[in-house]
Amino acid sequence: MPTLSITKTHGSRNEIFVIDGAPDALLAAGDVARAVERLCDRELGLGGDGAYFVADRGDGTAQAWFFNPDGSPSLLCGNGMRAVGRLLLDRHAADGVLVHTGPYSFAVRHVEPTPHGVRRVEVELPAVDFAPAEPIVAGVAYPFVDQALPAYHPSRTVTAVAVPNSHLITVVDAYDEDELVATGRRIAADAAAFPIGANASFVLPMGEDEVFVRTFERGAGLTPSCGSGIAASRAALSRLGLVEPDRPVLVRNAGGPARSRLQERDGGWQPLLEGNATIVYRTELEPAELLGEGALKWEEESDPAEAAAFSALYEENAEALRARGVRPAMP
Repeated sequence: MPTLSITKTHGSRNEIFVIDGAPDALLAAGDVARAVERLCDRELGLGGDGAYFVADRGDGTAQAWFFNPDGSPSLLCGNGMRAVGRLLLDRHAADGVLVHTGPYSFAVRHVEPTPHGVRRVEVELPAVDFAPAEPIVAGVAYPFVDQALPAYHPSRTVTAVAVPNSHLITVVDAYDEDELVATGRRIAADAAAFPIGANASFVLPMGEDEVFVRTFERGAGLTPSCGSGIAASRAALSRLGLVEPDRPVLVRNAGGPARSRLQERDGGWQPLLEGNATIVYRTELEPAELLGEGALKWEEESDPAEAAAFSALYEENAEALRARGVRPAMP
């Protein structure tokens, strides 16, 4: 098996590994889940929130496969797609690339860096779906918007939306992290009510065109940011009539800021996600070592200037949250 070329990246500190090559060209089919789980292990591995395998076609397009940190496959990681796109944009010195994953295609475009020097991209995500063919909540009529659901929460209302990942969104007037974790765990434990599982997000309005979003992710738990959670939350805000679809909304996560808006396409809404795509380091691992036992060892190549630029942006975002009394824990 060939050596794995791995880039550790993050979008708003949601740490995603980007692995150069298709999974079946690098690992035996039965080894992919274990390799990803080992890679993402924060005690014995490199530590991360998931992994994208990317086969670059060399013509400005690529095929990608995403896996959660527990090794399970997923249709989308919005923050990871930012990183995949940035790496392809750099490789081809392009202003835009197209990334395919499953039945979906993602256009990724270059965005001017922040004043801090942070690299940014914009990703066109698939159209949101408030009446998905694969129900997010069992036994209810769709669209399921701003309705009570005791299996989800004893008192709060919720909106179900696919992007295409399944999401359950609640707008709150105060953020309680323990409450979000308990809600996410109820979803994970109740396969009868939530047959395909779902990510749970609490959305706290913070002013005109500005919100705080925190997501408990299926297969990962609390992460610093969830790109598809941002998109789902942004869509829910417009479905609830709180923000016009085409207005850019500043979305603050525990791990940093992003922006999202909706564009009309084929009678629906397509979310656009804009934010940082930061390289943490590059490394290489042999498959036998990755699939072995004990703690992994690796050598990394990093860029201190890139890390420092994002640190300045992160601290600015954290101060804005503290000023509003929001102090989310970082996992």
